[in-house]
Amino acid sequence: MSGRGVPPEGPNRGGPDGEDEFNAVVFDATFVRAAGLHEPSARERLHEGKRPHPQRRVFGVRVRTLRGVLGALLVLLVIASASFLGARRAAAPAPRLVIGPAVLHRVSLLPPSGYATGALPADPMAGGPAAGWAQGAAGIVVGERRATAHFSATQVGQALDLVREFVVGTQLDPAVLAGGRPWAALPLLRSEQREQLDAALIAPHDDDTSAPTGWITRFDPASVKVLEVPIKVAGTLVVAEHARADLVVTADVVFVYAVAQVGGPGWTRFVLHRVWDFRLDPAMVHDGLLQVRRILTAAGPQGCDADSSAWFRPAFTGPAPSDAPPAAEQVDPFRSAPTGTCARLAGSP
Repeated sequence: MSGRGVPPEGPNRGGPDGEDEFNAVVFDATFVRAAGLHEPSARERLHEGKRPHPQRRVFGVRVRTLRGVLGALLVLLVIASASFLGARRAAAPAPRLVIGPAVLHRVSLLPPSGYATGALPADPMAGGPAAGWAQGAAGIVVGERRATAHFSATQVGQALDLVREFVVGTQLDPAVLAGGRPWAALPLLRSEQREQLDAALIAPHDDDTSAPTGWITRFDPASVKVLEVPIKVAGTLVVAEHARADLVVTADVVFVYAVAQVGGPGWTRFVLHRVWDFRLDPAMVHDGLLQVRRILTAAGPQGCDADSSAWFRPAFTGPAPSDAPPAAEQVDPFRSAPTGTCARLAGSP
C-alpha cells in the first residue's frame, strides 16, 4: 500500500474505526438553508454598543442607588447640624451679672439725751411716729409691674415678688428676730452671696461684708425679748432698668419693733431704716434668684461704741446730760437714712 493516502496524524484521525466522523455529512443546499444564518441589520449594528452592562451591587443594592442615598443623607446631616448650632447660639444665656459681695453699710442711732420710756403700756406703739402705720408686710408698697426696655411686665412682677419675699424673710420672720437663721430668705440669694451671709452668721465681724445685722434683723434672745406686738412697717419697692440691661429694684423700708429687757423693766420702740439695692438679669429672674449690691442700715436707739455686728443692742434709756457723748448729727430715721457710722435720733422712736 502506498503511503500517499495516509494522513500525517496516522490512520485513526476520526472515529474509532479510523474513519472521518464527518464523512457521512453532506453539506448540500438543504443543510445550508436549515442553518439559519442571520446578518445583523443597520439598526442592530447601531445599538450593539448600547446594550445594558451588568450593574455592580453592594449588599444587594445597586451602587448607583446607594450613592444617591448617601448623598441625600449627607445633605440632610449638614442642614441639621447648621440648624442645631444656630439654635444653641440663639438659646445660649447672656453672661450673668457680676457684682461681687454685698456691701453692708451700718449706722447706729444714739438715743436722745435723757431718753426714758417708763413702764410698759398696753400698746407700746401708741404715741409713736409709727402708730398709724400698717402692720407687717402690708406696709410694703410694691411699685407698678410695668415692662421695661428688656424685661416684660411678667419679669418685672417676678423680680418685685422676689424682693418682697426676701425683705419679709429677713426683717419680719419671728424666728429670725429671736436669733434664728433666715431659712426662707437664704435660697433667694445667688450662691456667692448665700455663702457670704452664711459665713457672717458663723463668724460675725464688725465690717462692711461680714456683719449679720447688715443683712437681717435679730436680737440676742439672752438679753432682749421681741414683744408680741404687730411690727409697724412703711416702705416701697421700685423698679428701673440699668444701662447694661439689668433690672434694679430698690427697697426703702422703715420697721418699728417693740422690744424689752430680759429680766428688767426697760422697753423701747426700736426703729430700723433699710435701703436695699438689688440687681437682676433675665437668667436670675427666671431662676428666682437675687443679687444684692448694697444694703444701708440705720438702727436705734443703740450705742455707737457697742459691737452690733452679730445682734442689735437696743438702749432702753438715754444718757444723762453730763454723760452724753459728743454731739452727733441728729436724724429722723422715719424720713431719711443717714450716712456715716453714728448719728443721734432727733426724737423718740
